[in-house]
Amino acid sequence: MASTAALIELARPAQWIKNGFVLLPLFFAHALFDRAALSGALWATLAFCLAASAVYACNDTRDAARDRLHPDKQQRPVARGTITPRAALAFSALLSVAALAVAAMTNAGVVAVIATYLLLQLAYSQGLKRIAWLDVGIVASGFALRILAGGLAASVPLTPWILAMGFLLALMLALGKRHGDLIHVTDPAARTAARYDVSTIEWVLAGLAGAVLVAYVFYTISPDVVARHGHRALAWSTPWVALGVLRYLFLVFKRGAGGDPSRLALRDPFLLGATLGWLLTLIWVLYR
Repeated sequence: MASTAALIELARPAQWIKNGFVLLPLFFAHALFDRAALSGALWATLAFCLAASAVYACNDTRDAARDRLHPDKQQRPVARGTITPRAALAFSALLSVAALAVAAMTNAGVVAVIATYLLLQLAYSQGLKRIAWLDVGIVASGFALRILAGGLAASVPLTPWILAMGFLLALMLALGKRHGDLIHVTDPAARTAARYDVSTIEWVLAGLAGAVLVAYVFYTISPDVVARHGHRALAWSTPWVALGVLRYLFLVFKRGAGGDPSRLALRDPFLLGATLGWLLTLIWVLYR
């Protein structure tokens, strides 16, 4: 039972909420009640959950020594010695195969996206994560791949703006985590952001916040989206996005927040309110 519990912990199911990005094309395309589209999107989401867990298990084996110096990461199963690196790698390989098998339940495009994601994350783990700016770019690309997989699995046409928005938002959140790492971790050996500096990250974060808002607005008023829904009412959700982005910047800049965005949203009532307001507005606009 202890080993099973440790493997589940290694897979980090709490992080699977990030794979909700796979469902974005389905939701925005007004296809939630299309059985075939929903089935494909759910299979793709499950495939990404398995693939992401495979990546976590692999990364933890390489980062174990450094994780032991980190105030939070030292409690991960490999770092504390509950699971051996060899067992973690075997578990990672098993999850990777399972992810590809599940992706095959949809179509070849989704299989290719999952394979690309796994290869990209393997390269990240092998050394690309030590290259400043490229590391956060790879992390952000993983979320763009999630959106792409969701569109392919549900046979939903994607506009460039939704891919750009997903990538820029993920890039902003990844840099927010780097900012938090620099603020809270004093031991240079434990920093994942040692090649960054706070002032540069803050300038880039401010620019990314504006880029996210621009991409979102252009998505809501793009001709394909307007033609699909027959109105421009999707733009009414923009104020919630602006409020959420600005609140996130406040938490990062003024309070040193920058950890897991999902936990941050649950802990901060203003950020949670903006997220719920955005979601409820979309439901009203798209499914009324």
